Amino acid sequence: MPDIIDVSQDILPDPTLIDALRSELSPAEALKLLARLRDRVKENRTGLKRQADRFDKAYEEAVRGGLDAEGLVQLAEAVLQGERGAAERLYPWMEALKQTLGPRPDLHCRKAQQYLQELHDIAGASLTTYQSLRERLLKLASERRINAGGILRARPVEGDIDHQALSREFMARFPKIRAALAK
Repeated sequence: MPDIIDVSQDILPDPTLIDALRSELSPAEALKLLARLRDRVKENRTGLKRQADRFDKAYEEAVRGGLDAEGLVQLAEAVLQGERGAAERLYPWMEALKQTLGPRPDLHCRKAQQYLQELHDIAGASLTTYQSLRERLLKLASERRINAGGILRARPVEGDIDHQALSREFMARFPKIRAALAK
């Protein structure tokens, strides 16, 4: 099942696209770039659907499978590791997209900004699918513990806490709070 969690090719960042957006463009180049943006949106949207389908299948497999609560927790930890890897790859892309969202008169502005926003949203949704799968697995583990009569106990955090990564995760998870803090 860990190979189901590795979806590194589903949502593809395209740094060359951002570099092209930041350069001066002729009208013909702008139209080509708009087409590339549209294609990237389609590809990433398809990749997000593939990822969500794989995660749904993984969850269904976990439900039907004979994994006990501890096995489900270990699977949820593997999903967390996959999420961290995806976040490490996608956060710089998302940040570059956000910075590029400024007005550009030479890029058929509304359409380009719409595509950039969609790319940003798709990348964020990709990370959300990891969180959703992990939460569903942990809930299933909790239910199986309760059904087995097990006692639920919190485990202390081991090792150093990466406060910056934790802050980034919370900021991505709670956009309304981020907006309120920005004011």
